Amino acid sequence: MSHRLIACEHCDYLHVEEDIPAGSVAYCVRCGSPLYSAAQARFDKPLALAITAFLLFLIANSYPVLTFAMEGRVESNTLGSGVVTFWREGFPFLAIMVAVTSMLAPLGLILAHIYVLAPITLNKQVPGMQQVWRILAMIRPWSMLDVFLIGLLVALTKLTDFAEVIAGPAFFAICCLIPTVLLMNVTLDSRYVWRRLAPGTLRYPTSDDIADADHQKEPLLTCHTCAMVVLGNGRQDVRCPRCGDLVHLRKPRSLSRAWALLLAAVILYVPANVFPIMTVTYLGRGEADTILSGVSALINAGEWPIAIVVFAASILVPIVKIVLLGWVYLATALGLSGPLRERTLIYRVTELVGRWSMVDVFMVSILAALVKLGDIATVQPGFGAVAFCGVVILTMLSAMAFDPRLIWDRAGMQSGRGAMLGGTNSKQDRGEKQGVPS
Repeated sequence: MSHRLIACEHCDYLHVEEDIPAGSVAYCVRCGSPLYSAAQARFDKPLALAITAFLLFLIANSYPVLTFAMEGRVESNTLGSGVVTFWREGFPFLAIMVAVTSMLAPLGLILAHIYVLAPITLNKQVPGMQQVWRILAMIRPWSMLDVFLIGLLVALTKLTDFAEVIAGPAFFAICCLIPTVLLMNVTLDSRYVWRRLAPGTLRYPTSDDIADADHQKEPLLTCHTCAMVVLGNGRQDVRCPRCGDLVHLRKPRSLSRAWALLLAAVILYVPANVFPIMTVTYLGRGEADTILSGVSALINAGEWPIAIVVFAASILVPIVKIVLLGWVYLATALGLSGPLRERTLIYRVTELVGRWSMVDVFMVSILAALVKLGDIATVQPGFGAVAFCGVVILTMLSAMAFDPRLIWDRAGMQSGRGAMLGGTNSKQDRGEKQGVPS
């Protein structure tokens, strides 16, 4: 009996894809990475959530987020005010990154879901559905409205000590938008979307193809976009027949590009902590604020929970991520065996948490846009914010450039075909594990 194949994106171990109980997740039997969750064939619920998210996004961009009142002067800001302020202050890099992560990427994420799910729900076909869903996979990591909300709370904490701050309609819209987008993603099965978008004549490789591939010495490749196992046809790079993306046996020059980006982040980390991220002027007195001094100010104000969050996101996470990624890259380059499963887990965790370091950048964008009271009080962004934003972006790009399958390749665990075929472990909500036979 033949079964559809699925490969682990972190170690390239081949599995047979089986139906698993509702509420379960299938895990790779070799590295422990999640493969897929129980199929959810419904599209009406995520579509309704996407439409709701779009309406909330419009509200979040149409009304004030915060209103700041001090000495008879009143200032309000919107979601895009920080972008405009950064641009006017001569920081185009910060303006572009804040615009992408807090506005363009979240909007693109929501519109992509509506554009693809609405025709599927209505059993229609519109041009470019595959391309839109493929682009969605690229922009998903750059949607950071949840991180923006934490930066908003930090800014709110700093302002309430010496002025009156009122949350506007956009603030509550953002608070509702974030869980709506989260539910939109959780209630949707991307595998099922790709199957609906695939050509009707598409044939998926099965376990029967493994023997043929071994006999003809053809590689089995894995599409990094839609996770389909693709027959190489004697080549190391082909077009995926389902999503149309270019598929490689491994990412080209993965390790060297990851090293270069990580080293650039290390270089920028020094000025990011030495130079001020902003300068606060209050009643004619200016005070430079670095990342560490900002944490100290929160502690002195008694805001321990916010101080811990900022310290973890802005100081601890970048250092730990740089060290751990450097260790993973070095162990991979040297071909060390050791705890490969744990090394893969470390890479997955560092790839997920790196985005949260943007908290300080968002906080500066909010304060700089809101506190513009002339001689009374102003906040100006500093070069430290540029360097720190560069650190966050470069570490994210470094993790994306690295191919975690090299962890196993360099240790002599190259991906095979017939010998590598295994079942999956499914982990249910109550914590049970089941083996799925191959």
